[in-house]
Amino acid sequence: MTFNEKLTKLRKANAMSQEELAEKVNVSRQAISKWELGDSIPDSDKIIALSEIFNVTTDYLLKDDLDNPTSAIIMREQPSKNVLIGKILRFASTLCYAIGLLVSWVIWVKECNKFYDCLGRPPMGTFSILLGLLIQSLGIACHCFANNFHKSKLSLGHVYLNLVFLLFIPLTAIFTLCLNGNMAPYPYYYHDVDWAQWTFWVWSLYVCVMLIIGLIFLICKKKKDKKATKQDF
Repeated sequence: MTFNEKLTKLRKANAMSQEELAEKVNVSRQAISKWELGDSIPDSDKIIALSEIFNVTTDYLLKDDLDNPTSAIIMREQPSKNVLIGKILRFASTLCYAIGLLVSWVIWVKECNKFYDCLGRPPMGTFSILLGLLIQSLGIACHCFANNFHKSKLSLGHVYLNLVFLLFIPLTAIFTLCLNGNMAPYPYYYHDVDWAQWTFWVWSLYVCVMLIIGLIFLICKKKKDKKATKQDF
């Protein structure tokens, strides 16, 4: 069995993606792909790093006549229990972010239906904001616990989705406080305005801001991968 075949087998046996392995070895994902395709061989320091990650000897990795690792038992090719728990907790964290946002909206709308102040403004949304942030903090705790079970790099889309849910309440609270002198978990304007048009423009602005943030993340990620690729050659 050749080096590239062993590397692919070890990575899959440990339920690890190429991107996750690349992060552990401090190289680009493209470098891992080249190693597994047999297009290139890693340097000696990377071989040592791989042997420590997979708990096997360097001889096993480099010598084609050694088909079985000599210092450890390869994990089964199904994701381990810790990996599964980690994935569930990460899903639960994103779910908490979304639920916290929805709960804060529902409570504030119910408060608005009960009473308005003398200026015709909706009531303070402090309680709904705090409750929403409390639920979202549970999501943050779930994410931290997930890393204890299985450290995994989130995809750019997952990170972006989490940011959309997490940033909406605090940004909206600041926005409504500055505009109306009254905090709320949903962007409102108590003066006589076309609510449909107002909501459209506010949401459009928010989406644009989040797209810019996502674009910045993407640019930073590409620069990091490009830098890692240069270090590989």
